[in-house]
Amino acid sequence: MELDNVTRPAGQAQPLSDEDKRFLRELVETNRIEHHGRLSYMDIMFELEHHYGNSLPGPVLGEVARLLGTSPAQLNGFVTFYTMLSTEPRGQHVIRVCTSGPCHVTGAPAILSSLRQLLGVDIDETTSDGMFTLEASSCLGICGVSPALMIDDDAYGNLMPEDLPRILDAKRAGGAR
Repeated sequence: MELDNVTRPAGQAQPLSDEDKRFLRELVETNRIEHHGRLSYMDIMFELEHHYGNSLPGPVLGEVARLLGTSPAQLNGFVTFYTMLSTEPRGQHVIRVCTSGPCHVTGAPAILSSLRQLLGVDIDETTSDGMFTLEASSCLGICGVSPALMIDDDAYGNLMPEDLPRILDAKRAGGAR
């Protein structure tokens, strides 16, 4: 079974354009040069998510697998292993709330509850305007400032529920804080 058929969301079966194929080829070759002949799948996947709107479309993964010289199934296994990667469409901004032990005991449940209320979504859902997707993360690696969350590449720690409206408003306005 081809990767395209497994991961492509319904209604998104369009073939890749020549521009997409050129972008993917350049991305893989640039990555190969930057890593002295080796490839970093994670760097490639993060770049693809940024380029394709926080998800990895099936046709893109199929072409990347071909360029990497691996099977679509092996690349799909890599992508689905890491929770920070997704083959499903997500919002413009991905909010990851740490739910590990340190964050849990310092207030992550209250942060999640507040975000659910403020955004009107549950975990793994996207706001109706397509702006935010809310996700739980097992660890963000910033336990010293728990409870913590990340929105895209921006980390926020020592959070209180009352901090969240300001943070969300800044993101809506295009800022980091």
